[in-house]
Order: sequence, then structure tokens, then C-alpha cells
Amino acid sequence: MEKLEIALRQANLDFDELYAKCRKLLGRVVKERATIEAAQETPETPPSNGFSSQPGRGPLLSAHQLDIQQQILKRRAGAK
Repeated sequence: MEKLEIALRQANLDFDELYAKCRKLLGRVVKERATIEAAQETPETPPSNGFSSQPGRGPLLSAHQLDIQQQILKRRAGAK
């Protein structure tokens, strides 16, 4: 009987641990979905110069950064 009680306690602990992990993952999924839905609701204006630091996110590149990026792209095109 004692072995069964120990096994039951261990099973309950395993279940509690698995439940906590599932709750944590589900919370992440819900948060990510809310972020995606919020991004879809707010229409983004395409950048006038076509460049941004991250596609579809964040601030546009400064003029200096655009110059450097253009130089890099020209070098890459010439290296091929």
C-alpha cells in the first residue's frame, strides 16, 4: 500500500509539473496571438525609401545608415 501511495504522490507531482509547463506555453501562445492580431489591425504604411531596420517593424534607417547600406549592397552585387 505504501508503494502505491508513493507512486501516486510522484504521479501527482509529475502532473503538476506538466500542467505548469502547459500553462506557461499556452500563455506564450495567447500573448503571441494577441501581438499578431494587434499588428494586423493597425495598417502599416510602407516606408517611402523601402528600407527599415527590420522588415515591417521598428524605425526607418537614418540617412547615414541608408548610405552605408547602399554601399554594402553595391559591394555585394559587384562580388557576385
